[in-house]
Order: sequence, then structure tokens, then C-alpha cells
Amino acid sequence: MRPAQASKSSPSVALLVPERAAFPGRFQPFHVGHYRTVRRYRREYDLVVAIGSPQKARTPRNPLTAAEREHVVRECFPDLDLVRVSDEDRGEAGYPDWGRRLVARTDADVVITGNETVANIVREHTDARVEAQRMHEPGRYSGTEIRRRIREGEPWRDLVPDCCEDRVATYAPVIAEAGENAE
Repeated sequence: MRPAQASKSSPSVALLVPERAAFPGRFQPFHVGHYRTVRRYRREYDLVVAIGSPQKARTPRNPLTAAEREHVVRECFPDLDLVRVSDEDRGEAGYPDWGRRLVARTDADVVITGNETVANIVREHTDARVEAQRMHEPGRYSGTEIRRRIREGEPWRDLVPDCCEDRVATYAPVIAEAGENAE
């Protein structure tokens, strides 16, 4: 918890509000692992989801636009705070800027991630704390696996939450087409 500013009506009363936490990811597409993470951490924090690589779309690894990814997430969490955090394809040289941009755009005290590179960037280049994401069957719930299954015509619906399954299905042709030059 972090202290809130005292109100004008009660200047001496200190209120505690939940810390702000950012959960960054590309969400290509949003899956059951992401869903469980959001559901869990929004009980503990004032959670914001940071959509990474928003400028990338219609590629094998990033088939969906940022707006499409936001639509999918909103099917499950209509009131969730979402922001876009771009990267600049500068490799390691861009890491410090990206880390600072992530924390600035989300106003995060904490960054929740299961990605060791992201964790290191946040630790080395920001004042935010890192909380290790509890992964939910990462071998199964993976955007790469869902995209592969869609492209190969294999069952994939059990890997996305029921709340957004229909929305992901509307984007399945886009995912399949973007993957013609496979990952």
C-alpha cells in the first residue's frame, strides 16, 4: 500500500491505497495464463495491463494490432486499465528507455513479469519493484502455441478464456494469414 494524498476535508487523515502494478505483455493473443494473472493480481494491486509492441501488427509473431488486442482483453475485463508501451527495435540499447517508458506510462510501483529480460530491465533502469509472475502452465498457455494451432487448423479454443473466445475466433483468419511466413 502507498499513502494517498490527504483530502482537503480531512488533511490529517492518511489513506492507504493499493500499490500500482503493471503487467506488461504482447498478448498475441490473450490466453488463460494471462487471464489468471490479471484476475489474481487485480485483487492485490491497482493493476494496469501494458500492451507491448503496439506498433507491430500483421507479422507472424505479432499478428494482431494493439486495438485488436485491447478488444480481446476488454471482453474479459471491461473496466481494466490498459495502456500501450512501444518499443523501438533497438535491442539492448533501447532497454533503459523502454523500462522507463513502461513505468512512466503505467505509474507503476511494481512490475509483474515472468520474463527475466523484462525483470532485469525494470530492476536496472527504474525505481519499480519486480514481482515474479506465477506462470500458469507456460508450456500450454502460450501465444506462440495458440498461433501455431490456429495456423495449422488444430484445436486452440481451450487455451483462451471463455470470455474472449469468440473475439479471438473473429481474429483467427488474421492470425493464420499473418503466419503464412511462419515464425
